[in-house]
Amino acid sequence: MASAVLYFWLAYKAMEKRFEYLHCEGSAAIPVVRLNRPKANALNLAFIEEIIRMFQDLAHDEGVKAVVLTGEGNFFSAGLDVVEISGYDVARSEEFWHAFARMLEVLATFPKPFVCAINGHSPAGGCILAICADHRVMAEGPFTIGLNEVPVGIVVPEPVFVLYSLWVGPRRAYQYLLQGKLLTPQEALEAGLVDAVVAQERVVPTALEIAGAYTKLDPDTVQKTKRNLRKAFERSIQGGFDSSFGETLRHWWSPGARAALMALVQKLKK
Repeated sequence: MASAVLYFWLAYKAMEKRFEYLHCEGSAAIPVVRLNRPKANALNLAFIEEIIRMFQDLAHDEGVKAVVLTGEGNFFSAGLDVVEISGYDVARSEEFWHAFARMLEVLATFPKPFVCAINGHSPAGGCILAICADHRVMAEGPFTIGLNEVPVGIVVPEPVFVLYSLWVGPRRAYQYLLQGKLLTPQEALEAGLVDAVVAQERVVPTALEIAGAYTKLDPDTVQKTKRNLRKAFERSIQGGFDSSFGETLRHWWSPGARAALMALVQKLKK
């Protein structure tokens, strides 16, 4: 036991040097990955690249049996950092959307049990992080979760629809996406988007209990079953970036999308 604790501490100290916006805490078997990019865990290119590296590391670490992902304060993640990424040039924007697509693939195909402890607001990209998980626990309170990309001029790619449909069903996913609907924690529970709503201080402990229950199952069986259950997602990305995210990237530079995006940027800056 002492050697396992020492190993985890040494691994954690090494990890601190590689990750600026992610903190890893908890046990070696079920680490809690905490999103920690001020002020609201908004996703820029550097943050997305860290998430990719972290989950690739955890997937290959034989000591890790399950993972809990959570945020900080009243934000799980506010979604894309539109203030920053709206200023990316064409080449940087292409790099960003390729990284975003890669992050989606890495999270949605993560081979081990993956539970999200949604501690607060989780719109847009924050919700996308959450729907990649196997189980979601959300904090009760004045928070929202959902995919509101369309109202801000972002085309929703097919893989996101496929993942969203897993939890709320195709009909709701279709309508919610077109409307850009954001839900309260209770509405998200009733729709099937989250699996439990608890007091904010109970979100991580509850997620750890659920992750612990998953680890009692045979890991090889879990991994192979997850792969089977997510074949629709894998089919949606088989054609590569252009077939799944190409239209999202191209539309990003359309006049209508830029106008909606700039309006949101001005609103956020105020």
